[in-house]
Amino acid sequence: MLFRSGAVFDQLDPTTWVLHLDNRHRSRVVVKVEDPIVLFSLPLCTLDETITNREQLYRTLLELNADFMHNAYAIENSRLLLSGALQTENLDANEFQAIIDDLTMTLDEHLDKLSDWKLDTRGTTEA
Repeated sequence: MLFRSGAVFDQLDPTTWVLHLDNRHRSRVVVKVEDPIVLFSLPLCTLDETITNREQLYRTLLELNADFMHNAYAIENSRLLLSGALQTENLDANEFQAIIDDLTMTLDEHLDKLSDWKLDTRGTTEA
């Protein structure tokens, strides 16, 4: 399915890949298979003391979640992520591509709205 997506990717280990998306922000998405789930994760930033106006950031992220069909903003430990998941049992190329398209199309618009917080989708690729 990775080959069919047309995205350039690097394999980190037997179950983890980093997709290099061809969107305006050149985002990188970590794809990890943890059977029976395929996880999609796009790290945006670390939420540390330098993030200003956090309450407004959280409100904005919740409002932006409504734009997604397959994905959502989430916080894991101190990292802000855009993430999604699909079951591997009936996963086909169309479903896989739908997640990638949802990330790509919506994220470009969202990152403009989130520019005050200087989020970066290219730097972090940890699974």
